[in-house]
Amino acid sequence: MHSLFAITLACATSSSAFVARDDPKEFNQIFFSPSVQLLPGQILQHPIDIDFPPGKIAITGFTADLVFDDNSEIGNPVPLTQTYLHHWTVQQRINHNSGFCDYEAKRTGNLKLSYLFGVGSESRGTPIAFESPYGLIVNDSDKWAVDLHAIDLRDTIDPLGCRECLCQETGVKPHRKGYIGGLACCEDMTRCRTHSTSYEQDDVVSYRLRYNVTWREDIENITPLYIFVMDVTGELSHAEEHPCMIEYDIPRLNNTGSAIYRRNSTFFFPEDGRIIHAVAHLHSGAMFAEASRASSGEVVCRGDAIYGTGSNVGNEEGYVVAISQCPEGWQVRKGEAFNLDVFYNTTGGLTTRSDVSHVGVMGYMWMAAARETPMHIGNKTGA
Repeated sequence: MHSLFAITLACATSSSAFVARDDPKEFNQIFFSPSVQLLPGQILQHPIDIDFPPGKIAITGFTADLVFDDNSEIGNPVPLTQTYLHHWTVQQRINHNSGFCDYEAKRTGNLKLSYLFGVGSESRGTPIAFESPYGLIVNDSDKWAVDLHAIDLRDTIDPLGCRECLCQETGVKPHRKGYIGGLACCEDMTRCRTHSTSYEQDDVVSYRLRYNVTWREDIENITPLYIFVMDVTGELSHAEEHPCMIEYDIPRLNNTGSAIYRRNSTFFFPEDGRIIHAVAHLHSGAMFAEASRASSGEVVCRGDAIYGTGSNVGNEEGYVVAISQCPEGWQVRKGEAFNLDVFYNTTGGLTTRSDVSHVGVMGYMWMAAARETPMHIGNKTGA
């Protein structure tokens, strides 16, 4: 196992803010995270402080992707085949989302799915934009950070095993018996197995996260939004705690007898409100995720994984490059139960494992909600 360095620069950069073309009350600005450097096979997974528009604002749009730090003013996008963007999650240090997995953060300060915005390899094809008059109201009294998880796939022996954080590829000792792979085996600055055992300084590549923020400053005209994240692995252990497993594995066809693996969970909304935008987060092997009313089975949101078919950036073959969104919204009632069902394919996938097709996958549903009173969330789960 080679544990080599990566350098994080101390400063971030940004473009000048400008008024959005179609709304004189809306502003837009491109920001860049501090630069990070990776060698072939190296893994980045740690929080980085980032800049944000100052003052009290209402965020109405957010997009992000990984670009080369090559002195370009706008940033040149990095192909997923070179460096896989496992996920990025943007959050404030104190101001987290409103649930469903945030009880631990509220009690201990240990962030657990507490992000306000975030996706992964699907970033370029899954921009977030809220219709007027909605916005996520934030202020600069709380620091911003991005949890950036990127994996340099250059020269790796098993690119899929590497990007799924298979323990045997990263060389990290599993933290518990039966753990095959996932976030715990993608420790920051460790490396996946590569064909070469040594590299030169010229092999180091610099990257930055580019993120585009759209916002309004006329707060009095904004209907405030609150962010919720459903995790299909969530389990309700008691009334005041909702631990979420974050990730899970997909068994092979020969172990299940079915080409499709379904996992599900049920979540309850204790207050009236309206979901105005929702989008799923899924990994390779995913088919789709859907949220439905438990009482009637009505599907209120379905997010289909869209796979690339070519070699160009944004259309990389075999990678999830977009997920269909649900900007139409739906009403929620106090005590109403909603099911989250996530479907993965049990065929194909990892070539070095006979028991699983994919490891460390995720099944989330991110939602922006408008409501009058704070929600306290409970849930139950099944598989």
